[in-house]
Amino acid sequence: MKHITILGGGNGGHAAAADLSVKGFEVTLYEDERFVSHMQSVFDTHKIEYKGAIGSGTAEIFRVTCDLEEAVKDAEVILVTVPAFVHNGLAGKLAEAVREGQYVFVLPGTFGSLTFYKEFRKAGKQIVVGESHTLPYAVRLLGDGQVLVMSRFEPLKVGVMPAEHTEEAVAVISQLFPGVTACESVIACGLSSLNPIIHVPGCILNAGRIEYAKEPFYYYTEGFSDCVARATEQLDEERCSILKALGYHSDIVAHEIGSAIETDDVRVAVSGNPSFAKIAIPPTFNYRYYTEDIPFGLAVWSKLARQIGVDTPIMDSMVTLGGSIMNRDCWKTGRDLSDFGIENMSKEELLSYLIRG
Repeated sequence: MKHITILGGGNGGHAAAADLSVKGFEVTLYEDERFVSHMQSVFDTHKIEYKGAIGSGTAEIFRVTCDLEEAVKDAEVILVTVPAFVHNGLAGKLAEAVREGQYVFVLPGTFGSLTFYKEFRKAGKQIVVGESHTLPYAVRLLGDGQVLVMSRFEPLKVGVMPAEHTEEAVAVISQLFPGVTACESVIACGLSSLNPIIHVPGCILNAGRIEYAKEPFYYYTEGFSDCVARATEQLDEERCSILKALGYHSDIVAHEIGSAIETDDVRVAVSGNPSFAKIAIPPTFNYRYYTEDIPFGLAVWSKLARQIGVDTPIMDSMVTLGGSIMNRDCWKTGRDLSDFGIENMSKEELLSYLIRG
């Protein structure tokens, strides 16, 4: 495998483009023409400066373009690293350009792989689509064409649609990222995302602090108190209850966040991961911990839970409160199950669809 295309020039796109280019892949980096100014130096120089967990240096990017058809024409693997709110629009456009035999991975997915699979089928194309539970990296952009990779996420959990193609798809993406492990389905993978669990309770319970201070504060040291930890664990119990209702493996968040300390207590686990201590939240509610993790994370999980008969009162309340804080209806501004093509399916119908398509 040689040709990789990355769709999206944000944090994850920059990190993957630099990392995979240094590894010897010919990487095409695509960004929508509306956002070219955000990474103009990369378009001009085809270079990304990187440092941190993937080493330090300057990566030479094979191709940088805002032409989607050009971006994907030679690709063996297409990595989608755009926010969840972009998935619906991009899936329809990519369906026109993608060809059978290519693999598409949505990093991270939050069920977004189902949207791409639905659009590809509508275009009459049989494409295997995978998604990961998170970005492969903990990463921050330092500027135009400058990226800091704080750590890699290992294991990187991956679900595949249809799940009957899991073995072959995992073999493909394992050539790009170390430590890949397979989930039972893309729904199991999406419900393994920890961001809505470890971000939203603290963001809601610290909303006054964020609004009043008008300056960043360190979320996991200042904001992750005992009451936030309790709310986080109660929310996590509901996430696990959805997984169990579908017959999937589940484990509590304290075991999943990569802590150096073995514990069932999420606050102790957070304190045992030095990467968390570096994370600050900007003084605004217009930030992905609110704008993505609530309407595109918790709200979608809750809608799925309701469809298969699982009660999620803590989750529901956080979606409603998050909407109040942001002055928007998070039940309506995110995605519906119809966006994934799974609306009105019984649990049995859903499980069959996830396996065979």
